[in-house]
Amino acid sequence: MTLPPTSPPLVPPINFSLVAPGVYRSGHPNKKNFGFLRRLKLRGIMYLEGTDEYRKDSMDFVEEEGVVLHRFDLSKEASLFTPSGSSLLLSALRVLLDTRNHPLLIHDDSGKSTTTLLISLVRRMQGWSLTGVFAEGDMFAGPAGGAEGGGVGEAGREFIAMFDPKKLEYDHDWKPDWVD
Repeated sequence: MTLPPTSPPLVPPINFSLVAPGVYRSGHPNKKNFGFLRRLKLRGIMYLEGTDEYRKDSMDFVEEEGVVLHRFDLSKEASLFTPSGSSLLLSALRVLLDTRNHPLLIHDDSGKSTTTLLISLVRRMQGWSLTGVFAEGDMFAGPAGGAEGGGVGEAGREFIAMFDPKKLEYDHDWKPDWVD
């Protein structure tokens, strides 16, 4: 008896989740995840950590699939309150809020703190309460200073709390339906 050929299993990246229609979050994808990511038909990938070269296997995937790679090093939470740090974070948010970049995967190395920081600002734009924003962040990243030590730190939480979505300038012609 011959069994029918099977497709390789579809494996999402670590900490993968839907953020909102057209936007996903995760840790750094690897070769095992590329079949899954192809199904998403991504237009963009946003990498939020470091300035080193993007991993070769991931860069090969980006090039083969014609995906735009957006790089923003948001790994130093203390820089959020500097003009350059907050400008960089708000630039990343503008890319995320432009539907021409969707479907978009946002990731850092683990899918925890840096990704959570950016997604928390999205939640603020959606009108979520701070309690809800921080609860979701803790679910993905663990509490700051907790056993896992991967959560958004005090500077990040303060930035999230002080963030005023009405002051963010971005192209409203291309904003997603899920933004208030």
